[in-house]
Amino acid sequence: MIITGHRGALGTEPENTARSFRRAVADGCDEIELDLRVTSDDALVVMHDATVDRTTSGTGEVASLAFDELRSLDAGLGEVVPTWAETVAAIDVRLQAEVKAPRAVPLLVESLQADPSLAARTMVTSSHADILLAVRRAMPSANTGLIFGRTPAIADVLALTRAAEAGTALCGIAGLEPEGVKELHAAGLDVTAWPVPDQATLERAVELDVDGITTDNPHLLQPPR
Repeated sequence: MIITGHRGALGTEPENTARSFRRAVADGCDEIELDLRVTSDDALVVMHDATVDRTTSGTGEVASLAFDELRSLDAGLGEVVPTWAETVAAIDVRLQAEVKAPRAVPLLVESLQADPSLAARTMVTSSHADILLAVRRAMPSANTGLIFGRTPAIADVLALTRAAEAGTALCGIAGLEPEGVKELHAAGLDVTAWPVPDQATLERAVELDVDGITTDNPHLLQPPR
């Protein structure tokens, strides 16, 4: 089972920062989940929200800020907002790259096409099928996953994931049952469960037989043997 750190180690460090990613790896994560947006001058940066207000010392929309402006902000404990390029150079585990803005698609695809080893360890994710389809059209070999905020009926998970031409369904664990996971596996899909905040929920994920889980708190989990 793949253990994925949500925005790094969100429960203990400033989210989507180099510090958070390093902590997640140190806490045993096999994979890092992060979010991608684009600045006004086309820098591909790691940021969840459309604005910088919640997670930095600044205000304003990411898409309206130049990279130098974004870079001058404190992203928590003295951290800066990292770029995608900096992150993949510093972190050598698997990556879940959630595309938050359609403008990120061509920049991300260009990066993956230029580095086959990076492409091999990256799954591009989104809750929007149109974003995943744009990635698929630009890069047919891309590994992609569709995110479900609340897991619908398994028949709908299957239909929507297939429509997005994705290979992984990232499902809310509260809506999953072993039979549903088995059905998705039989259809050739991988299944990730989230959120997994504690050891008890991880044990439930093991019982579900999912392929991976996403957690804010990797420091609280003892990975299954």
